[in-house]
Amino acid sequence: MNRLWTTAISAATLALLAACGGSDDDPVGTSTGATPTASARLLSTDFTQGADGWVGESSDYTTGTAPTEVVFEQRETDSLNLGYVKPSKAQFISGRNNSDDLFLYMKKQLPGFLANTSYTVTYTVNLLSNAPSGCMGVGGAPGESVWLVAGGSATEPKPVNDGSNIKFNLDKGNQAAAGATSVILGNLANGRACEGERVYAAKVYRNVVSPAIKADAEGKLWIYLGIDSGFEATSSIYLQSVTMTFTPVTPAT
Repeated sequence: MNRLWTTAISAATLALLAACGGSDDDPVGTSTGATPTASARLLSTDFTQGADGWVGESSDYTTGTAPTEVVFEQRETDSLNLGYVKPSKAQFISGRNNSDDLFLYMKKQLPGFLANTSYTVTYTVNLLSNAPSGCMGVGGAPGESVWLVAGGSATEPKPVNDGSNIKFNLDKGNQAAAGATSVILGNLANGRACEGERVYAAKVYRNVVSPAIKADAEGKLWIYLGIDSGFEATSSIYLQSVTMTFTPVTPAT
């Protein structure tokens, strides 16, 4: 999958871009002598090629229950016995939840939107999960109690200190419940049985729409994507790709 950052003027054009690629020759806001208008845009990151400017962070714990074994790095996937040819890679996200409420996420700031304009975002995410289905676990299930969360804001997402608590600064909700800036794409249960060694399996989360995100006065906004865990042990995923369609919100008339 190639990285795509394009401008479109219709749903049909977006479909063509998704299939064939596009260009950034006519970004939103280009002066034409007329009042600029917002158009739909498509962004896709192929994490098999690198992090592409996404940065990993964690939140939702106390100073006494900070997560351990936290990893945000590109790792090979050809050794997972899933048929990937060497040197296939993906973005590995992992950490041990010691607080019963750990949020591990990647974030990125995106430019080029129409200033002070709201956009809904439609997400499609490909990843590998080793969390089996229907299992018991400490605090919650390893699959059904760990959720994939996406969202965004003009404000940079980041962990903030509130006394001894390290919290997420935006309203992302909590675990299975979405917040004002987020949407729950699904859980990590991969359909494999509990018995035996935990193995990775591919999961796809298709066409999930988030609440509207308003770009700032410079036409920039932030996106975050991560796993929110109620499972008090280690959760790990290989993030392979994320595709996001930004659709301007039509003002009420």
